[in-house]
Amino acid sequence: MIRLLIIIFFFPNFLNSQQIVNNKKNGKPIEIYAEQGIEWHKNEKKYLAIGNAMAKSGTMSLNSDRIEAFYEEKDQDAMDIKIVKAHKNVKVKDNELEITGGRLAEYDLKKDFFSIIGKNLVLTSEKNQLKSNKKMEYWRTKGVAIATGKSEAKKGNEFTIKAEKLVWYLNDNEEKVDVKKIFGFKNVSIITNNEVAFSDKALYNKTNGICKLFGNVKLQKGQSFLTGDYAEVDLNRGISKLLPAPSTNSLNENRVRALIDKNQKLEENEPN
Repeated sequence: MIRLLIIIFFFPNFLNSQQIVNNKKNGKPIEIYAEQGIEWHKNEKKYLAIGNAMAKSGTMSLNSDRIEAFYEEKDQDAMDIKIVKAHKNVKVKDNELEITGGRLAEYDLKKDFFSIIGKNLVLTSEKNQLKSNKKMEYWRTKGVAIATGKSEAKKGNEFTIKAEKLVWYLNDNEEKVDVKKIFGFKNVSIITNNEVAFSDKALYNKTNGICKLFGNVKLQKGQSFLTGDYAEVDLNRGISKLLPAPSTNSLNENRVRALIDKNQKLEENEPN
């Protein structure tokens, strides 16, 4: 059973702040704070937190100017928060991972999924950055982040990958959150200290440091070009190879989305 409590707290940084605790019998509770107040809209079945608002659950926090928490009534005494929406100055923090630059965000508690809209979205994890000028999606449990629009993935000073859509697969442990795979779709470019590569699609694997390029491949170093249908760029050793093109059926944007939704392991379905 889920019970909803409204409690008044006084904090040094939250003067006259208010808190909603959505206590779950199984799992961690959702806590919602607001500096200016919390409104209860019974007809709309929602709570509205105004002014420096924050929704928090375990290691995850969602901050914005205004937060709406939509709930379902199980019975007279039980309320189950299903969706949390954030408006203006959105920031998501989850352990060492942080997403900033959001204008609007929606968090689906059942799916443990964020959808964030903004013109200057930046996801930062350790030395890795993922940017988008349109939309960012983040599946917490599955460890997947997707940037749509003019997207850019950067790993320190090692390399930058740009595309119209980038998919991150994250490796989460107690010590840090790191990127283990990056998928790029449409107008892909990979920029290193040695060369620039272009393709329709790309797959980077951190384990071996190799980025595979598919379709309309062009490798550029200075004024020299190599072109083909498939290439492998070893980002660790700085070696690029043009090779016979393998099947790209499994490196398909819709297929990647389907695998994410079904929570399958993409490693079992990627091209050889």
